[in-house]
Amino acid sequence: MNENNSVGSYRVFSSGALFTQDELATNVFLKDAVWRLSNGKFQLFLPQFRELRELDRPDVEAYIRNDDLLEVVKADILLVRFEGLELDSGTVVEFVTAKYLGKPTVILRTDFRRQSCTGLSEPYNLMVMNWPRTIEIHLNSFEVWASLFTEQYRVLDENEPSQATVEAELGMAQESIDEIAKQVITGLEAVLKMESPYPPEYQELVYKAARISPGSGFDQMLTESELDEIISRLRKNGTL
Repeated sequence: MNENNSVGSYRVFSSGALFTQDELATNVFLKDAVWRLSNGKFQLFLPQFRELRELDRPDVEAYIRNDDLLEVVKADILLVRFEGLELDSGTVVEFVTAKYLGKPTVILRTDFRRQSCTGLSEPYNLMVMNWPRTIEIHLNSFEVWASLFTEQYRVLDENEPSQATVEAELGMAQESIDEIAKQVITGLEAVLKMESPYPPEYQELVYKAARISPGSGFDQMLTESELDEIISRLRKNGTL
């Protein structure tokens, strides 16, 4: 725990795709790196571990949606992974929910590809850009990897056993995750300083409305008393 942080760890909901081995593993590695490099100031919550335990429920579709939206409400900050030429639709829903609440949000994109339309060249759809209380971090993961490879290649002997090469590549993978985590932490620190787009009299009201608007039993999952506790904690942390 960071002794300089009077509110303890900030709860960061990690919103992004979790459908491939690459996505599932990278989520875990990034969570570890952010926690380690921030001295415990920022704790990423990964929905993939909750969802894996609930796949046998008869109402699994509504439950997973509601559970993820509940974690959005609970979070101090959202970390949104906007990867790919077509953004994951579930991630976009979570992002829009966070923006409706006026929640601090960091967008992370490590995909260097861009889409072009009507003369514009953008990383993703314009509708998810330029929202208040939001930091965008765009990294070219290939360039990050290439710079690490260049440094590592200088000390590698081409005739070394394959195990040494594998170990060097694993080290590069960890370094690349750490480099991304450092950028994420910088973004998290910056977005904490941003104020809610809502005037004070609206800040609690939008949360109370969000308890009812999703339907499908969401208001039963998030009780009024629990919401009051969440609002109180967020206000104390300066993230309401």
